[in-house]
Amino acid sequence: MTVADNGAEGVTVQLALRWLDSMDLGAAESLAASVRERARAMHRPLDRQRFLAGRLAARTLVAGLLHVPEDAVSAVSHCRNCVHGNDGSHGEPHYFVDGVPVPVRVSFSRSGGWLAAAAAPVQVGVDLEDASAKAFSGSGLEDVMATVREKAAIAALPATDRPRLRAQLWVRKEALLKASGSGLRVDPRSVDTMRTTGGEPALRAYDVGPERMGLPADFVLSYAVGAPHHRTVVLPAVLPAVLPAGRSNL
Repeated sequence: MTVADNGAEGVTVQLALRWLDSMDLGAAESLAASVRERARAMHRPLDRQRFLAGRLAARTLVAGLLHVPEDAVSAVSHCRNCVHGNDGSHGEPHYFVDGVPVPVRVSFSRSGGWLAAAAAPVQVGVDLEDASAKAFSGSGLEDVMATVREKAAIAALPATDRPRLRAQLWVRKEALLKASGSGLRVDPRSVDTMRTTGGEPALRAYDVGPERMGLPADFVLSYAVGAPHHRTVVLPAVLPAVLPAGRSNL
């Protein structure tokens, strides 16, 4: 476990990481019917496996954070103004212990076979991406997500370093929008993650290096929290015995 102090001890943000591809899906039938139905609608078997594994891992993590039996934990996801019907299978997760709402907010992000989690007693969001993914290789993403200032920062870098900054900016924005409860209903271009002037924002994003989380070096992760002064605790990661081919967490 590693700890970072961002100025105060009043609020603690807990971060955790889980490798999904080695998870036992035997308990998947205990997930909500709407979650299982959403999984069945996925075309690729690996997508279905990782989706279900993510939900099971999330429940396990919440039970561990709260020190309660896993079978006492249930979840309902809420998607504000959802055009597809708010069936509880997607959106902001809300957790309960024996039917009682838990005293923390929880956010999750999946990328590849990894699940990242953030928990805090205030607004919190987390996002995780593989910076080597094709989406970050060119400038097209900048047109739909970057501010003028952010585009300038990307352009100032050598071409080989730009994909990582694009990915880092993206996960900052996702984390902020998850924490706010707005999600991508808000135009990412309206979220300036490089603001250095003005008052302290209610929500702020923080980057966490892959080496601190136990992630492969290509990955980027950011969390956002509604507490400018807080402590961050990175819980021991649940990692594969052997990392996927071509990956390193050094």
